[in-house]
Amino acid sequence: MSEEEKQRKEVDFSFLLLGLGSLLPWNAILSQLDFFMSYQKDYHPEIVFGNINFCINLTLQFILLTTKKRFTYKTLFIFGLCGYMLALITLPIATIYFPPDLGFKISCFAIFVNGFSNAIVQSSMFGLVSFFPIENVISAGAGQSISGILMTIIRYIILLFIDEKKGLNIGAYLFFGISALIILYVLRQIFVVYKNPSFNLVLEQIGELKEEGVENVQKKLIEKKDEVELEEIGKEKEKEEKPKEEKGLLFLIMKILDINIMVILCYTITIGLFPGACIKPSLFSLTPGWRINTIIFLYNLFDTIGRKLVGYIKKPAKWQLTTITILRFLFLCSFPLVIYLEKYNKLSINIIGVLSILNTCLMAMTNGIANNLCFSLAPEQVEGELKAKAGSSVSLCLAVGLFLGSFLANVIDKFTNNL
Repeated sequence: MSEEEKQRKEVDFSFLLLGLGSLLPWNAILSQLDFFMSYQKDYHPEIVFGNINFCINLTLQFILLTTKKRFTYKTLFIFGLCGYMLALITLPIATIYFPPDLGFKISCFAIFVNGFSNAIVQSSMFGLVSFFPIENVISAGAGQSISGILMTIIRYIILLFIDEKKGLNIGAYLFFGISALIILYVLRQIFVVYKNPSFNLVLEQIGELKEEGVENVQKKLIEKKDEVELEEIGKEKEKEEKPKEEKGLLFLIMKILDINIMVILCYTITIGLFPGACIKPSLFSLTPGWRINTIIFLYNLFDTIGRKLVGYIKKPAKWQLTTITILRFLFLCSFPLVIYLEKYNKLSINIIGVLSILNTCLMAMTNGIANNLCFSLAPEQVEGELKAKAGSSVSLCLAVGLFLGSFLANVIDKFTNNL
């Protein structure tokens, strides 16, 4: 393997880790909702935590998209990842050692910090990766799905070795402690990849290194690149420096409006059905705890597969995204249908289990494909600095989809309960 190929693989691995780290804290919180509810049940953490997280996430991502970037990506990543660790360490301590009222307030602050950090990391990640090859975009998206799988596996292992009721506190400390250590490793990788010449070449082209104040990097890059490549980079810079028609946020919105609408529809449907409707049907003879974790595991696994499948598409196109988005509306019928068939004993429990798994896996896979198609296609519609804004715009619309999906989930829940 050549040195240049090693550098490219390190960059790809770094985006995979960054994607994993961007959603891991929230997946960790979701996996431990039973822990919070055992201490703070009267305060409804299962509802309040999500509202706080999504509201601050949406607000900050909107601010980041509509204002000029004031800090380098490296600074933003460090700040966001440190915020994650603060939230993960604070949550079990506040819940166990403080009275329910005060503990819940401190926990809400930790959730606020998590949502704030998530907006920074996710918006910055999809902004930066927009300047890199499509395989890096796919890796960042796959990392987000893997975070859910990883948290579910860790939760399984803790449940196997520690009694769910007697060892509730120890299990929570272990779980959040491991989660914080994973985020620390992601933070370490940020410092590692910023020494990577291939990574720095892209940063040098978008002016990030100048902002960062990194010295001698340009000299190292010059030594690695031949004169022809350097001349091409110089010509590109000259073109950028020439006066040209100003293309701002309104131009960007109109250019990728269709893609943003589709990512909103995609995640509205997903959150409307998952996990609420997905976990309602029986799954063979599994108990509720194992059934829920199994469904979540399957969803994250097939979501990851879907994101990876985009890498095998030679030329991603809008018609592919449009087709998948339209077909996903079928799940709004198929999930309630399975719930109805079980409720009125139309099919055996085994067939219901198979249909439930099939529904979940197909929905997850199409979600993964649609997600990475959106993040791959959006930056291609614009040029220059607007590529970063395009990635951040899709990230914001993803959050909008999550927010709208939470309302749709309530509607679907009431509808399926009244079948």
